Amino acid sequence: MRRVLITGAGQGLGLEFTRQCLQRGDQVFAGVRSSSRRDDLDRLGVDHPGKLSVVMIEVTDGDSLEAARGEVQERAGALDLLINNAGIGHTSRDAGDRRAHTSFGSLSADKMLQVFRVNTIAPVIVTQIFHPLLERGTRPVVVQITSALGSLSAWSPGGSYSYDASKAALNMMNLHLAQDLRSKGIVAVAIHPGWVRTDMGGPNAPLTAEESVGGMLEVIDNLTMEDAGRFLQWNGTEHPW
Repeated sequence: MRRVLITGAGQGLGLEFTRQCLQRGDQVFAGVRSSSRRDDLDRLGVDHPGKLSVVMIEVTDGDSLEAARGEVQERAGALDLLINNAGIGHTSRDAGDRRAHTSFGSLSADKMLQVFRVNTIAPVIVTQIFHPLLERGTRPVVVQITSALGSLSAWSPGGSYSYDASKAALNMMNLHLAQDLRSKGIVAVAIHPGWVRTDMGGPNAPLTAEESVGGMLEVIDNLTMEDAGRFLQWNGTEHPW
């Protein structure tokens, strides 16, 4: 049994991570930013009594993160796996008018910065706040859910200014985290989940959320310290930088 914290757990990949971790018997802390995102999680909690805790987490708010850490510490004492999944997608309107963070000619510095705060800075701060609990864990791992659109060598049109750049920056942030966490016995990796049929990926994506998350969990379960800092795909193959 692993003690797992998942941010952005109320929908999409985060919800599927929660479901599959519960199915295999993990103790799961599902982070959501508002109570409106917890209905599906509450149903999972009924099916897995005593295994799921829904934790209110706004990943860009330090006070919210500190409160969440206290809750996890009280209930579990340690963490074995942190999945930094929360993010603003390239099709998302979470940052307001989508064109303000995607399209040249309509870009807004404030809206672009909001994407970077959520996608790039928040995963580092979340990791920093929760790393004392990870240090107490068993074979602890931190996973950044990144994107192929953050690859400089394999980039192709179709994303957005802010999303693509925020994921490229997240990949670099993970390299720094991997170096700093290595001495603490924590493995940090970035994983591209593939093109997945979610609200962000759309109905034509080739992968289901179940397939993507199942593959990523298998990869996560087999990570060693030699993998720290790697940029991987959902099936464990190396992703080009």
